Amino acid sequence: MVLKLSQKIDITDDLVYRILDHFRRFKTDYAKSVGRDIELNKRVVCEILKKLYNEGYLEKRQSGMLKRKEAKLKRRVTTHPHHTYYQLTEKGKVYLEYLEKKLKKV
Repeated sequence: MVLKLSQKIDITDDLVYRILDHFRRFKTDYAKSVGRDIELNKRVVCEILKKLYNEGYLEKRQSGMLKRKEAKLKRRVTTHPHHTYYQLTEKGKVYLEYLEKKLKKV
């Protein structure tokens, strides 16, 4: 999959793999945190997350209190979400497994 962004950045399979793998490891997260993990600008990550959301690989987490067990990078036990949090869908999990085989990351 190669998606085009407005900032002339191609979303390669490896980049998609890194983002989806981040959500597999940390469950629920937001753009700034994902950007820190994969070393990309927050705005670029925001745009990529929106594309992955529109493709059905991610879903937005319902609002409400967020517990640390739901988002492993949170410092407090519970917190009120101040960002748009995303999590993997079943379609995203299946695509991640496909990418692992394709990129031989297993």
